[in-house]
Amino acid sequence: GKYKAKVLLSARERMAGRPSGYYVCVAGINPTPLGEGKSTTSVGLVQALGAHLKENVIACLRQPSQGPTFGIKGGAAG
Repeated sequence: GKYKAKVLLSARERMAGRPSGYYVCVAGINPTPLGEGKSTTSVGLVQALGAHLKENVIACLRQPSQGPTFGIKGGAAG
């Protein structure tokens, strides 16, 4: 819908004269014994970069796997 995490194409034209940003992909790490994995690392990284650079930052996290919730193994469990 119009009001749920959508970016209008007109935003590209508004941002055309501004410098490009950076994209950091946290793709695969082994979680710590406390369960800190990619999501925790990503949020911490975004918070630290925002505080250090004093710039606006954004994190985009995908929906976590629902496999453990439903007792299903495998990354394609949804």
